[in-house]
Amino acid sequence: MIQAKRLGHVVLNVRDAEKSRDFYTQTLGLKVAHENLERGAVFLSFGKEHHDLALFQQATGEPPAKTQPGLHHVAWRLDNFEELKAAYRELKRMGIPLDGTAEHNVTRSVYFFDPDGNRVELYCDMTENGFETMRDVGPKRDPLDLE
Repeated sequence: MIQAKRLGHVVLNVRDAEKSRDFYTQTLGLKVAHENLERGAVFLSFGKEHHDLALFQQATGEPPAKTQPGLHHVAWRLDNFEELKAAYRELKRMGIPLDGTAEHNVTRSVYFFDPDGNRVELYCDMTENGFETMRDVGPKRDPLDLE
């Protein structure tokens, strides 16, 4: 059996690589590792990996409906609940519409959409051993008040 070690990176098809680059650098703090806007390619990183997220300007249509198979969301971890609350305030300050918040057993989360309609999650872990908690208790989805 193949045993992968971790998720290496995510690649998204986007309609406008420059607009998506600006969105991800401004909302998540990613840095441009390499870009070639003539070819519609942008590689973004947090500064440790060659890239954590790549954007390829190949999309022309509308995002798929929620009922279609495909990516549900991409989640980005923050260090703690204070950072999540600060991110929530920053998203609101930037005028980015929120898709909701959630109190899970293992995380607390804020959801929103990127310029191409891909759902994005910012979250912080709420337990030391998330695998054990998920296995024993499972997830829940209650609203999280961040006001």
